Amino acid sequence: MTKKHLIPVYPELGADSLRKLTMIASQHYPGWAKEEKRSGEPLNMTMSYCIEVAYNLLEKSRTTLPLYDALPPPKTVKAQILYDIYQRVTTLKGNGSSTAQMVLYLNQAQFPTPDDLFADKPLTAAARKPSRWDNRDIDTIITRDGQPTDLLREHLQALNKRGQRKRAPGAKSVR
Repeated sequence: MTKKHLIPVYPELGADSLRKLTMIASQHYPGWAKEEKRSGEPLNMTMSYCIEVAYNLLEKSRTTLPLYDALPPPKTVKAQILYDIYQRVTTLKGNGSSTAQMVLYLNQAQFPTPDDLFADKPLTAAARKPSRWDNRDIDTIITRDGQPTDLLREHLQALNKRGQRKRAPGAKSVR
């Protein structure tokens, strides 16, 4: 997936934090953790997961209204992809993109739609021929004021509860 339309951040971590982050990443990306890489999509997704977990914990301890709506942390591959799409859409919206521009970007980048991710089919099928995005799909992800929708929250919860399919030997990842 293209990195365009995400905000680049280059954190510096101590050895202990890196070990812990690698351990968390190894739960979803065992191959990446064994290669001792310090960049890439698995690290990006793991950091997003950790931020969402920490934010949810922080919001539970607050007595005032939340600054931002908390989302269920993405635990499965499909939930992580949907969460990544949400991050891209909110970044595009924050940069002043219209809904039509977001739809165009997602179609050109061939991201699977929420319906593709929620369908009971493997990601490889959705990656080969993703459905076309339209305004309705954007409306299922964010509200007009840029907050996550209840439907996005429900989809993330449902995708997190689904079991992960084992990849067939020789099959290539969609990442």
